[in-house]
Amino acid sequence: MEIISILRTIKDPRREHLRAHSFECIFYIAMAAVIGGAESWYEVADFGKMHESFFRSRIKDFECVPSHDTFNRVFSLLSPSELENGFRIWIREICGKYRGLVSIDGKEIRGAREEKSGGSFESLRIVSAWASANGVSLGQEKVSDKSNEIKAIPLLIKALDLEGCIITIDAIACQHEIVSTIIDAKADYLISVKKNQKKLYETIEGWFSDIDIYGNNIDGIGHIPHTRYRYSITEESSHGRFERRVCQVYNNGVLSKVLKWKGVNSVVCLTNTKKYIKSGKTTVERHYYITSLPLDAERITETIRRHWSIENNLHWQLDVSFNEDSQKKKKNAAQNFSLLNKIAMTQLKNNKRKASLKGKRKMAGWSDEFLAELLDAPWQNDEIK
Repeated sequence: MEIISILRTIKDPRREHLRAHSFECIFYIAMAAVIGGAESWYEVADFGKMHESFFRSRIKDFECVPSHDTFNRVFSLLSPSELENGFRIWIREICGKYRGLVSIDGKEIRGAREEKSGGSFESLRIVSAWASANGVSLGQEKVSDKSNEIKAIPLLIKALDLEGCIITIDAIACQHEIVSTIIDAKADYLISVKKNQKKLYETIEGWFSDIDIYGNNIDGIGHIPHTRYRYSITEESSHGRFERRVCQVYNNGVLSKVLKWKGVNSVVCLTNTKKYIKSGKTTVERHYYITSLPLDAERITETIRRHWSIENNLHWQLDVSFNEDSQKKKKNAAQNFSLLNKIAMTQLKNNKRKASLKGKRKMAGWSDEFLAELLDAPWQNDEIK
């Protein structure tokens, strides 16, 4: 699927007499420039001029490269919801029906700040759904601040076809409406529990404080049967530390009646012990979760570990490889440019050439052949299929 196919469902936002350049021309050059390292509308226009012969050979009725003001004006007028919808259709046609792990999390773009009515400033915040197995973003929703992620997450879940997926979210999403939305979407969930849900947190904490890792009661009387309790232990040494993770999964048979969370099937305690070899310092952290998944400690441990790929493989890459946090754009343009970054990252990550994302962006800027490969060629990663 060529990148330009994203535009099939999108209308040109300009009035007809102001269309000196085709919408396809503007989008194609902007997309190519972002892939090739551009981070501002000035750089997008400069990239187009430096590769003018390339675009002249590939764009129908091409006359010249639009100015930076034209790029800014068009992407400021373009509805983010229309571009987002085109992107989701494009991803769905490439990936097919996805049934793996979907991590949902928010990211702030600090440079995209807007002044509010009271004189304070607000940064753009985007909630994304990340398909960890495929390494692609499935969709995004804009929110005005962190607390409004609670409203945006159900909208994102409803907009995407997540049937058969496992959805992982941090503690801000530990809300009855969000859990119900996931179950109604015929998906599973694993959601972190913290003290923003005080009663739930203390109940789960109390259950696990009464048993050891093997399911024996602390007072020495009784043992939780295998049908109600499982555990797993993983250990590894890296980066100058030894790490031990103990995952305990429990179902007392009446969870849904006691907790009253839709679809809940297990509660989880993950104890993470880190010993730093050089200093000898040891830290112990306990994290609690509710989940619709059954008693499978190994699977839940892996699901928790893979949740953080949205931070490491999406958010971190957007900041480090795309310098997104420093990009100063406003309103629609900021949100649309954020999606251009995700589209570019998708193409770069799923290209088989061995290089970092930054390296591939430089190569795309240097080589018209490689740039064409990223813009037009189908995905080469067999896992995507």
